[in-house]
Amino acid sequence: MSNDSVFNYSTLLERLYKNLPKKRVAEAIEIPTLNVSHVGLQTQIRNFKEICDIIRREPRICMRFFLKELAARGTIDDSGIFTIYSRVSTQTLNALFRRFLMTYVRCSTCSSLHTVLIRQGKVWVIKCLACGAESPVKPI
Repeated sequence: MSNDSVFNYSTLLERLYKNLPKKRVAEAIEIPTLNVSHVGLQTQIRNFKEICDIIRREPRICMRFFLKELAARGTIDDSGIFTIYSRVSTQTLNALFRRFLMTYVRCSTCSSLHTVLIRQGKVWVIKCLACGAESPVKPI
């Protein structure tokens, strides 16, 4: 094969890179810290709805995870404040939130936080918006 050939290596390589789809660069998600306050024997997370909107999760699903892990009762009011009917330390809530992020938000393939949680039949699946991977997770 000569260098004058139309199909030489550098020409084919250049054509390959030109035809590859552009890589989508997802910007990093800035997740604010939990704004925890204690009112008597109750614990409130004041920015709960905002955080759930940022991580693309339904507040009721996040609330269910927290309450199940804490074995406590709680509600979310209309303004998005999550109230737990027991006194819980800020460190405990932050540790639970990190665990929730690792289990139900972060993509197991590319570690992106740009995911959605969908239900396929009886199975919960994390679908990554960055790489397209789907991975099942245990039910909440």
